[in-house]
Amino acid sequence: MKFCPNCGHQLEPDAQFCPACGTQIAGERQPGQANQNRAQKKGTAHAQYTQTASQEPNHTEEQPQLGFVGSIQYIMQHVFEFNGDVPESRKSVFWWGYLGVLLLNLAFVAIPYLGTILCWATDILLISANMRRLAYLKKNTGLSWLLMVPVVSLYPLVLMFLDRKD
Repeated sequence: MKFCPNCGHQLEPDAQFCPACGTQIAGERQPGQANQNRAQKKGTAHAQYTQTASQEPNHTEEQPQLGFVGSIQYIMQHVFEFNGDVPESRKSVFWWGYLGVLLLNLAFVAIPYLGTILCWATDILLISANMRRLAYLKKNTGLSWLLMVPVVSLYPLVLMFLDRKD
């Protein structure tokens, strides 16, 4: 899986320019790799990435650091992927997303009645990000659903501070 070095947008394997910001993607391709990548289906490529990512102890090459906007874009692109198949080595993606949800919740609190429902609904945005991070930590990804329970949600949040011990 490739990411734009400028904005962090997920790229197609044979992309030469980022569709989000227009940055030219530098990199050498092996002969025939573009044709092979086009022939693979999304599920096969996803399974290959998962297998490769689980074998490598350090995922920083595969997952560049993202800022606030890049992390929010990444979370929104994968918001409904609740399977936790792709390990997420970046703590920052979750915590930038948490900050974004917190800012949304501060705005929603001002709305009477509907604000409470909107605050609870925005918490769903963090569940898939939490699942990816827990998969990287080799913890039970189902713990992410505890984010929806007010007091118990502290446990998955504490786990986000951990680093993986290989």
